[in-house]
Amino acid sequence: MTQQPNPQQPYKGLGLEDVRKVLDSKLVNTGVPGVIAGFGVSRAFEGEWWQFVSLLGAATGVWFSIKLGNRFAPKVERVLDRADQAFDRRVDLALVSRSKFHQQYLEALKTHCYNLKVEGYKGRLPRLVLDKVYVPLKVNTVNALNRATRNQPLKIWDLLPKVHHDPAKFPERLLAVIANPGYGKTTLMRFLTLSFASQSYRAHNARELIPILLLFREFYPRIQSRNEPALTQLIVETVQKLPRCAELRTSEPWFDDQLRQGKCLVMLDGLDEVPDAQREQVSQWANWQMQNYPSQFVLTSRPHGYDSSLFEGVQRIDILDFNNDQKRTFIEQWYRFITWELTWKHHWEDSQQAPDPSKRLTRSQAEAESEAEAQTAADDLKRQLFGDRRYIDLAKNPLLITIIAATHEASEQLPKRRVQLYKEIFKLLLEYRPNRRDTRLTIANAEDNQLILQCLAMELTEADKTQFLPEQGAEWIQQRLREVYPDESLTPKAFLREIQQVSGLLAGGEGNLYEFTHKTFQEFLAAMELSASRWGQRQMMEHFTNESWEEVIIFYASLTDQPVPFIEKALEDPANTYTLDLAKRLVEALPFIGDSYKQAILAAKHQQAAALPQDRLEWRFQNLMPLSEHTAISEPITWGEYQLFIESQLDQEFHSWANAEHLAVVSYFPYEPLDDVAWEDARWFCAWLATQAQLAPNEGVYDYRLPTPKELAVIGVESRAPSPTPIQPWSSDPDRFGNCLRIVRQQIPNRYRELVNYLASGSWKEADEETDKLLLKAVGKEDVTRELLRLEEIQNFPCKDLLLIDHLWTKFSGGKFGFISQKQIWQEAGGTLDLDGNEQMMISAFKEMSQLNGWRENNDDIPYSQVIFDISAPIGHLPLFCGVGYCFDGWGAGGIDGMVSIFSRLRDCMV
Repeated sequence: MTQQPNPQQPYKGLGLEDVRKVLDSKLVNTGVPGVIAGFGVSRAFEGEWWQFVSLLGAATGVWFSIKLGNRFAPKVERVLDRADQAFDRRVDLALVSRSKFHQQYLEALKTHCYNLKVEGYKGRLPRLVLDKVYVPLKVNTVNALNRATRNQPLKIWDLLPKVHHDPAKFPERLLAVIANPGYGKTTLMRFLTLSFASQSYRAHNARELIPILLLFREFYPRIQSRNEPALTQLIVETVQKLPRCAELRTSEPWFDDQLRQGKCLVMLDGLDEVPDAQREQVSQWANWQMQNYPSQFVLTSRPHGYDSSLFEGVQRIDILDFNNDQKRTFIEQWYRFITWELTWKHHWEDSQQAPDPSKRLTRSQAEAESEAEAQTAADDLKRQLFGDRRYIDLAKNPLLITIIAATHEASEQLPKRRVQLYKEIFKLLLEYRPNRRDTRLTIANAEDNQLILQCLAMELTEADKTQFLPEQGAEWIQQRLREVYPDESLTPKAFLREIQQVSGLLAGGEGNLYEFTHKTFQEFLAAMELSASRWGQRQMMEHFTNESWEEVIIFYASLTDQPVPFIEKALEDPANTYTLDLAKRLVEALPFIGDSYKQAILAAKHQQAAALPQDRLEWRFQNLMPLSEHTAISEPITWGEYQLFIESQLDQEFHSWANAEHLAVVSYFPYEPLDDVAWEDARWFCAWLATQAQLAPNEGVYDYRLPTPKELAVIGVESRAPSPTPIQPWSSDPDRFGNCLRIVRQQIPNRYRELVNYLASGSWKEADEETDKLLLKAVGKEDVTRELLRLEEIQNFPCKDLLLIDHLWTKFSGGKFGFISQKQIWQEAGGTLDLDGNEQMMISAFKEMSQLNGWRENNDDIPYSQVIFDISAPIGHLPLFCGVGYCFDGWGAGGIDGMVSIFSRLRDCMV
């Protein structure tokens, strides 16, 4: 009987025993293919060969798929990740767009920046002041905005892209605003933020940009590398801190998208506030962000905190000193705002509660009264400010002029030195102003409050920090607080909170970091602390070469009146430009320092190969050739020194109109004598020298003028035609050939100090009023009595005074104002210098003259309110002769005799 093959058994599936056998086998270690193959082998052992073949094929397929998958999995995973990220990004952008995030963000910025506060002053300034005052910028490089070598004052809008500009290709896409303390760098950034948030940028034809303001001091500790943390991460965190933005949906992808499209204005403020040890790394991070995104960037820093070698393609711009017109604008708008906010707004509101309607002020009435009161106060401050060269030079930046204005508003008198101004502002903020309010400081006097703040400032300065945690600050001041105020009801944290909320000297708090509202406040307080220490000078010497301590050293030397050791230390190393400049600042800040030290510093700077023209000019006027007891003459002025004058004119810091077209020569011959200047420009140069207070001794009043031909003859320069000698100084005679400059410095009576300062600063109204006083004083009368000049007094008027007054008016106006110009117009109008002339003819000539010089308009005499106190006024418009003649006895009814007598006396004195 033949054996029959076993019939095929039906597949019963895998049992638990099968699984156990496979798991026990080593094949499981080979992964999924091994497991499948293991099942196939087990089937083969049981004679299920077809299953063995099927499972073996399946194992091979799985093995091949795994190998293929292992090879392509990373790429597939990256593709999937990108798709996932792109999907998330689109969803995020869609949600942000639908939530109207952009508009809500701008509204939050307006709330945050609208009330622009002056650091340390608890009050608001009109935005118009910021628009006029904080934005003048000086471009230092030749190719900025394709401008020529001549610098021009630019507003910030001149340096930002216009509507038609491609932001990525805009030449000034990357800007660094560099300025010393107090120049309003942070306020400028806040002003830009507000402008773009409120759409006022449109008035300047600027391109629409999304403003982003980041403060280095808030995030620099987190910087680990050039791209960590991400810029978008910092932006989102900053937005979430804004008012009404905590719950606002913010998006890193949204900001990244805007940045890459060039739609943002990113402002990185306060690089100098980063500690020295970390500043290079932070600068590299900032540079990488600027290069990574094609948006507009603006970075700010003090000069010592900015290293241009760490930045690529960044255009440096410097904030100019305030010019005199800006100072006037600031003062007028300051008082206009303060008078309304502090006084007349409340008067008007209170009057509305009066039951009798007739006793209620209208708003226009209140505003008119406020305007008149503000103008009176502003005029008084301008009179004090522009009458003293020290004040004019001191009020050169927003912070200092704010302190000056606040001090004047509180006490009506101005201190003479910078350190005294800071003392006054601390007195104002820690005592006077709190005591005028409902909210007062627990410690009532400024001295005790200041003592506590001094140790806080010292700790920060030694640690090279500007910010501190409330707990840390409380620990620093605890001992001093108990010494000053033993009552433990005032805790250190409560003290800090009061200083922040009531005085305004601290910012932050409420769980955030504290900081002084302006770094110079911290520096002043640290200097105050050191000035009371027996080891203060030694500590100052240890930090003498540390640029971040510069302001502390200046304050310390001013407080102790001991600058000599610092000057001597600087002179030990004349090759160190920084310490020599610091010594020069000390000399300028402390006028009592002897001339010997000033000369030694200038001599050291003069020996430096790269000595600046300003240093050379000062050296020149320290080494004049005496002509007489009160006069001395300079050596020839160089091109580089003359350039200082032209730059001052172009920067609108001086009101001249000299020709500047040939100034390109300066770059080739800065140390060569000037040999191409017109007589009118030479006279303007003399007028400008009066604005440079450091050129003259500290005591006395000095006039700068062209030499007379006789004075040139004394030094061996005879009058020659141009052919034998191509270089010859101009003299006071415009008809005598000249093409270069030698300047006479002449001491004049001290009573002319205010007139010189008013005229040099273009304060024409104040100069006119001062001229009235001088005319009366010259004949022994006081202006306060408003006595009148009699004809016989005019006819015998002292020639020296009359000629000097006319000379000053003529020089500082470029020949436009003064008695000589008026005399010429009078004669051109048909007037004579003979008092016995026909009265009708004299009246007719006066009317004609008044039409020509702007004293009459539409056949009527103009009121005093319409007098043009500006260099743009008609020729002969100023001075006014006490309000067009009212200081002359018998004026009116044809009494033009006084004015004619002045002209006649002037003629006789000139003979």
